[in-house]
Amino acid sequence: MEISFHQAERIDRRGRRLIAAAVLAAIAVIASSWVGLLAFLSGNAVAGTLVDLRRAWIPNVSSLSLALPDLGRLSEVYTADGVRLGLLTERNSQPLPMAQIPDLVVAAVLSAEDAGFWTHPGIDHRAIARALLGNVGGGTASQGGSTITQQVVKQNFIGTEPTLRRKVSEAAIAMELERRYTKEQILEFYLNSVYFGANAYGVQAAAQEYFGKALEELTIAEAAALAVPIRNPTLYNLRNRADDPTDARDRVIGQMQKQGYITEEEAEEALRQRLVTVPHQEFQTLAPQVLIAAKEAVLNDPRFGLGDSYLQRKRALFGCPADDTTCEGGGGLKVYVTVDYGLQEQAQELLQRWFPPGFTGPTGAIAMVDNRTGATIVMASGLEFGEDVAAGQRTYDIATKGRRNPGSAFKPFGVVAAMENGYPLKSYWAESSPQILEYGAARPWVCYGGPRDGTIRTLEQATIASTNSVFCGLAVKVGAAKIAEVAHRMGIRSPLGDVPAIVLGASAVSPLEMAAGYSTLANYGLRVESYLIERIEDAAGNIVYRHQPQRTRVLDAALAAAVVNTLEQAVSRGTGGNAWIGRPQAGKTGTHEGHTDVWFVGFIPQYTTSVWVGFPDSQVEMRNIVINGTYYDRVWGSSVAAPIWADFMEMVTADLPVLDFAPDPPGIEAYYETPREEVPDVIGMELEEALEELYAAGFEVEWEYVNSDEPKDDVVAQNPEHPTRHKQGLVVEIEVSSGRSPEVAMPNLLDMDLGQALSLLEALRRDSEIDFTWELVSLATGKPEMHNVVVGTRPNAGGKITKDTVVVIRYRVYEGGG
Repeated sequence: MEISFHQAERIDRRGRRLIAAAVLAAIAVIASSWVGLLAFLSGNAVAGTLVDLRRAWIPNVSSLSLALPDLGRLSEVYTADGVRLGLLTERNSQPLPMAQIPDLVVAAVLSAEDAGFWTHPGIDHRAIARALLGNVGGGTASQGGSTITQQVVKQNFIGTEPTLRRKVSEAAIAMELERRYTKEQILEFYLNSVYFGANAYGVQAAAQEYFGKALEELTIAEAAALAVPIRNPTLYNLRNRADDPTDARDRVIGQMQKQGYITEEEAEEALRQRLVTVPHQEFQTLAPQVLIAAKEAVLNDPRFGLGDSYLQRKRALFGCPADDTTCEGGGGLKVYVTVDYGLQEQAQELLQRWFPPGFTGPTGAIAMVDNRTGATIVMASGLEFGEDVAAGQRTYDIATKGRRNPGSAFKPFGVVAAMENGYPLKSYWAESSPQILEYGAARPWVCYGGPRDGTIRTLEQATIASTNSVFCGLAVKVGAAKIAEVAHRMGIRSPLGDVPAIVLGASAVSPLEMAAGYSTLANYGLRVESYLIERIEDAAGNIVYRHQPQRTRVLDAALAAAVVNTLEQAVSRGTGGNAWIGRPQAGKTGTHEGHTDVWFVGFIPQYTTSVWVGFPDSQVEMRNIVINGTYYDRVWGSSVAAPIWADFMEMVTADLPVLDFAPDPPGIEAYYETPREEVPDVIGMELEEALEELYAAGFEVEWEYVNSDEPKDDVVAQNPEHPTRHKQGLVVEIEVSSGRSPEVAMPNLLDMDLGQALSLLEALRRDSEIDFTWELVSLATGKPEMHNVVVGTRPNAGGKITKDTVVVIRYRVYEGGG
């Protein structure tokens, strides 16, 4: 704590007289002999004077709180399999117990800063005399000479005000500090807290910073050099070649010999050594993207119990800021993350086999979560972490921060939305391409991605085959807002656009989000929040935070199981065949427009893994490209992402029990029912419009052309008729006008009785609905047996009869005598 001397008791008259006496004495001696003054102010004289001044300025020194501040420490990050990934710090402070600090380092610091440390009572009388003289002559007490104990007091209790009063108070408190603490305690605190420059606090941090060594590895020359920056880290910068600090180091070596810490031979050998420092290096870390993700998670979320504000959490995690020497405590945490370092490394190596460092083409990312707990197990990128962009490094993690378009891998969210809106897996949808769909925008949505002469497919079939045109119609019917709501409910956190193309992956998401969303399906509708921080321990080993899995039912279990069944088929006989690993699994491919991003997201009962492939900084079409030794005219999710998924999951499952998905929950049958729909009225429509209408309603269509007076290609008849209701998938038969008048073949009436022939024509006119006419022509005959017998027709038998046809019938009439 810093003492406010404005709150101290008023200086009494005796104190003022003592100050005046000291000043007068100093002036007198300055005029005569500096030596005499030093004698006057030495030993008991200066001690008595200090006691009197202390009583005047700090009458209750024994009542002051002089607790040594808690030193900040570096926080550490560990993986689930016990690997230390690295350190988190803003202030490089690595305190050690006194027993672990080598005698050589102690000797160097004492020789440089306080040779009489083990014998003085906390102050150096002669140094204080020089300070008093300086104050009298120049008005300040800025001259050196502080003991280590005084430096501790100055930095932690009273500040650095350059006045005689502060100097005297510093001395008084230093004596009190030595009364309360042992020499070893004071020295341990000092060696662990003193600032060496370059953000290094304490001897261990300084040894690593300047020499890249542990304390016990330092040579005599290095230990002596290490003590040099303490006096003034800026002035005595060990890396400053322009103002060579070697002379200062050599003076420390000389003091070490003088004090008996080293022999003359050792000193001479140390003096011959060049002062060589290492460049500043950031802390070496394993999986730096995981380390950074852990840091950001802790800093940005109050749930970890490290403070309500960002600054509080920052202090708890990093310890004191680098530029705040009055700050105490903080840091020293052990942060345990869920990542499995072994699998993380395998994923990284796999990606770098497919996309070697320095490869100028695309790269990849893998994210995996534990379905049971939501723990993030892997978050790997094919790029090395760093700032050398030209060398293929990036300062961000694609698996968690890289938001890319998922293409058809987003379709399962559309399937869930449709099923919740009453469209089961056995519902039928139009599949022909292109689909021209109105959805309330200024222009219709023209959607491609299906057979040009397609008819209908069930939602299940369309998901297995990844038929875009079906999902375009689905998105318009269900609505983009509903699909986005389902995706967010299942685990997607990125903002999603309110356009139907969302179902084809028009909104960008991260691989980790996709893994989390699909994990909800693997859990049959239970969303388990994905997380990275497993637990946090303080420096004493107390558990500050421990994660508790949060499970929330967000989908009907039977609905989710039905989707899982479908995605199993997407792997076994659909577009995801290259992801097959020979055990129960489900998943979906994704290829974004232009082949700029390709995906495979899949799961086994235990884990869900997402694989993305694409260019790291922008969307570049992946055409005519060689990846992993194979030429691709176009890259698809099925051709690259799916095989990477299979390669990685074979590593994951090498020693993993084979489990099957849970049995189908009760009620799953409802999601396989075929809906009944009203047959549209298509009579009078053109054929293409009629087909579109019938396919959209989920009906198959068979049609034939018939002669009709209606315009060509107009539907003139249908069966079943509107408005009957039938199960989707039923075949509706329609007749379409050929554009020609109706015609019928002339029957063979020859040798037929006239009455019979006329009856046949009447029936033909009625049945054909062709309003033709006829006329009779009688021919005389002398043969009674030929009476009323048809002997000719026009047209002849087999000829065409239309509505304009006048059929001529010739028949015999008997005219014989009686």
